[in-house]
Amino acid sequence: MSMADERNRAMATAKTDFALALRLAENISDAWYRCKSLAAVARFAPESEVVRIADKALSSAKLAGDAYRRVAVSAWVVCALAERGKVDQAQKVVRSLMEESKQIEHPISKGDALLLVWQAAGRLSQSVKQPLLDALLASCLVANGWKSGRTMREVALIVATEDPLQAQRIIDSMREGIYRRQAQRKFDAGQFETVRIFFDQS
Repeated sequence: MSMADERNRAMATAKTDFALALRLAENISDAWYRCKSLAAVARFAPESEVVRIADKALSSAKLAGDAYRRVAVSAWVVCALAERGKVDQAQKVVRSLMEESKQIEHPISKGDALLLVWQAAGRLSQSVKQPLLDALLASCLVANGWKSGRTMREVALIVATEDPLQAQRIIDSMREGIYRRQAQRKFDAGQFETVRIFFDQS
């Protein structure tokens, strides 16, 4: 069984069998997949276990590799805590990840990691989300490549669902090109986007 298969099994089991899912997640040798799996266990854990398991997931994230991988995979933990209403803990993790993201040298990689954390923080207050968004956009504007344009298009169309004025400002800040034109066209047509789903709840 591959690491991805082990992760999928643990994440699927988390919705119905806490004890088994925890054992499955803890037995995954790869830290990246173990963190995601433990985050899923935390998301569906009994109330008294949520924070404890989230802390286990964060411990695994610290072993996941470079700063990009550590920040990116921790997004699943942020989402788990936020969806379970552990707002203070989620905000504390976000602030820590913001600081750690400064160690990511490549702006595209930094943007990718912050995009995940920003989406995971969707349930948190604007005072927490806005600095994340600002750092994410700053990374995209520094980067020189198609991926940053695609990311800014996605972000603008997600922001548009709650703050059309800010979404338009993001589009206006984009470099001229296909992604800016697509963003403006979709924005004008009301074709907005939604944040990613970290945990399947079906």
